[in-house]
Amino acid sequence: MSCRSNGQPVLLRLLLPTMSPDSLLCGPLLRYTWINHDTHEWHGSAFVVLRGSGSSVPSLRLTLADDAYFRQDLPGYCLLAESGHTFWRFSMTVPMSDGDRNAKYVIGGGDLEEGVEGDFWVPGREDSMRIMFHSCNGFGCEISKDNFAGPALWKDVLRTHELYPFHVVIGGGDQVYSDEVRVSGPLKAWADEMVPARRASHPCTPDLEGKIDEWYFQNYCSWYNTEIIRDAFARIPGINIYDDHDIIDGFGSYRDKWMRAPIFLGIGRVAWKYYALFQLHIPPKGEDPEDPSWLIGKEPGPYIRERSRSICTTLGKRIMFFGLDCRTERTLKRIVYQSTYDAMFERMESELEKAEDTTHLILLLGVPIAGYPRLVWAERLLNSHSITAVRLLNKKFGFAGGMFNHFDGSAELLDDLNDHWCAGVHKKERNYFVRRLQQFALEKQIRITILSGDVHLACVGRFFSAPRLKVPQNKDPRYMINLISSAITNGGPPMAAANFLDKRNRVHHLDKETQENMMRIFHENPDGKPNRVNKTTLPFRNYAIITEHAGLSGGGGEQAIELDEDTTRNLPEKDASKQLDAQRAEEPDEDMEPAKKATGGPGNASAMAPASGSRRRYALDCSLRVEIDQRDPEGWTRAYGFSIPCLES
Repeated sequence: MSCRSNGQPVLLRLLLPTMSPDSLLCGPLLRYTWINHDTHEWHGSAFVVLRGSGSSVPSLRLTLADDAYFRQDLPGYCLLAESGHTFWRFSMTVPMSDGDRNAKYVIGGGDLEEGVEGDFWVPGREDSMRIMFHSCNGFGCEISKDNFAGPALWKDVLRTHELYPFHVVIGGGDQVYSDEVRVSGPLKAWADEMVPARRASHPCTPDLEGKIDEWYFQNYCSWYNTEIIRDAFARIPGINIYDDHDIIDGFGSYRDKWMRAPIFLGIGRVAWKYYALFQLHIPPKGEDPEDPSWLIGKEPGPYIRERSRSICTTLGKRIMFFGLDCRTERTLKRIVYQSTYDAMFERMESELEKAEDTTHLILLLGVPIAGYPRLVWAERLLNSHSITAVRLLNKKFGFAGGMFNHFDGSAELLDDLNDHWCAGVHKKERNYFVRRLQQFALEKQIRITILSGDVHLACVGRFFSAPRLKVPQNKDPRYMINLISSAITNGGPPMAAANFLDKRNRVHHLDKETQENMMRIFHENPDGKPNRVNKTTLPFRNYAIITEHAGLSGGGGEQAIELDEDTTRNLPEKDASKQLDAQRAEEPDEDMEPAKKATGGPGNASAMAPASGSRRRYALDCSLRVEIDQRDPEGWTRAYGFSIPCLES
């Protein structure tokens, strides 16, 4: 393959739909990788898919808005060339300064007939990042898309980005939905086969795998070419960890015999390939040398025969990030290999030794682990003999077909239940992991916060010290918030289901010293009406924002409440008034109340972060942005906030 540059880029605004459809198939998509805190350099990449063989190499020109003399011309690196299209990565390095820097890029040349242009923001060398978190960015097969105004919440994301630019967007799983491959794609005939044993033995021929491959490729291109999503990922660098829908519903949580079926192994191979390319910006088989942000598993997974890829990096000056790959090594009875847990804690300890200023660890787990209601009774029912007769009727006559999944014939909900950390089959592993996290937090004096998605609800789980210990939350090493934000695009469950989960919100006991439950923050619905029934789970589309003590830095204290008209549209005036009162009332130097009493809501000072927030030094401001009207194409949201103190001695 030739590696020479070819031609000069033609300047063209990315947001204008005038690029040639004959050359650019997908992108640009940005990715953040790591920061070298010794040299104060930000590292990341841009990714495009171009039509052509890759014989002509495109280039990326990188400039800085505040430095007229800075310019880098970077050749593209070919990740893969096949079937008449080529996947290109451009590795970027940006020098950091005292404050935010706006980096601009133009991609042109090669097989790209017209150039494409975008920009992104890099934090100051002493600052932590402004973070946006989301999950479930697509529509499931069971959702009626006509009931929603498309992926409208991304408009709300970009409105905030215009005022307070995000430095990173974290994807917590299901960045794309691949389930349609069995509904309208090449696996429809296979999925329609009534007898699970026949599906399990069906061969994955080279011809069929080729059709599956083409379907996944087109699915990725189609979704990432959705205008508002394309614009967001061309402007905000991302970090992603995949989950089952990036592969196919429930992958890893079916019985071992079924997971080793030829079709499922083929699905795993293809899904990994495009996850590696589009979301990780790496060749499917890896590269040498590997990026330093990777933590790669010691042995391949059982069903995806690749080594897991977890991510360990920093989100600016004082926040460490660890994204744990909970899918590659997953089986019905295990989530992560023991060797991966050991390597994870070794790596985090090593990174903390190099970054003494770190106050927070953000841990990304695709599925909730803290406080989420137990449904053990449902697991027992769906595994019981009482369901066996119904399954027999289904196998013979198709009776109650909706009760059973399209793969191994188990009860439809069972794969979702088995996916959860709180499932009976994972309880021992889950409790071991949580206790090890607690010990790490205590030894390293670091606050751990967990991000999760998957469940199509906005809610906040938490671990905390038993009230009898009378530990203030700012000094409680057991205090771990599990911020659950799902889904940014997919629809939520019925309100009755959310209310049922709220009724199951009880205090659980991990051990004698640790309790867990869900935080009550939804005292009002997004439309402003009082929420008298359910204050812990909202089944509306949502995303989350996390910033560091915005009340001290990002928002400028009380003036932060004075937002422009576009930002406050549909935000009741009483919210802004309560947020200001809460900010004034805070005593940032005093001990806080025990964690069990902690709450939040639309009147919390952190609700409109990064415009406002806590005045407690190094606290994290968390804002859940919940959609008001799912049919509104503008995607306006109501903000619910709470803060997380660092672990103080």
